[in-house]
Amino acid sequence: MTLEQARIAERIAQVERDMIELAEQVDNGEIDAAAAAGLQQRYEKERDLLLTQSADDEAETEPATAAPFLSGSRLLGIGAVLVAVIGIAVWLLTTTHTNTSGVEGVAADVVNGQAMNLGDVTDEQMEEVIAQNPDIAPMRLALAERYFTEGDFPKALEHYMYVLDTLGVKDATALANVGWMTYLSGVSDVAQSFVEQSLAVQPDGGIAFWYLANIRLYGLNDPAGAVEPLEKLLQYDDLPDEIRTEAESMLTSAEAVP
Repeated sequence: MTLEQARIAERIAQVERDMIELAEQVDNGEIDAAAAAGLQQRYEKERDLLLTQSADDEAETEPATAAPFLSGSRLLGIGAVLVAVIGIAVWLLTTTHTNTSGVEGVAADVVNGQAMNLGDVTDEQMEEVIAQNPDIAPMRLALAERYFTEGDFPKALEHYMYVLDTLGVKDATALANVGWMTYLSGVSDVAQSFVEQSLAVQPDGGIAFWYLANIRLYGLNDPAGAVEPLEKLLQYDDLPDEIRTEAESMLTSAEAVP
């Protein structure tokens, strides 16, 4: 990540913090809805511009074959994390811990009028459908998840935040993955907020427990807070071996801190 990319990522995270604070101010009656709407629109425009700048800068400085989640392994500072994160991504795609219900039906209805599985739809086709039907939340979420697992975070964030902010859909996977991306950008407190919101929506959070444990243990230096999500993560029988091994090691380290 270049210095410019880091600066943009930090600014995106700041805008996201501002939007969270704005929502809290509205809920607490500190600001009226009309004024909040104007501020929200300004924040969203700024975020969209920053996302575009981030994508452009990334395209100019990084090869197309860059390994997904490599920045995460550097941030966490342990070699095993890269393997674990890739394993978590596979687990995410092969279990029922994500919210993708209805996507196949959407694809069948709107992609050229032909019935097809989502796996037969390209990213470009999905982008075209979304451009014509911007409020199709299930397809946006499916495409965002593709980008996320490929490591294309700017595109993933764009679609996730449209669903969360513009459509107001509190999707557990979107909240969790935005939290993880925010953590990788170096803003752990905001990242924790997103993941905690995810677990409020879906308490049986699966991958959210992994995210929260890493955020607390490595990002917030809160080993005590990492214990519970690690214990819950380890209760999954289908957890990949490499992730289980890493989670057990993390739990041992967290419990060893007085």
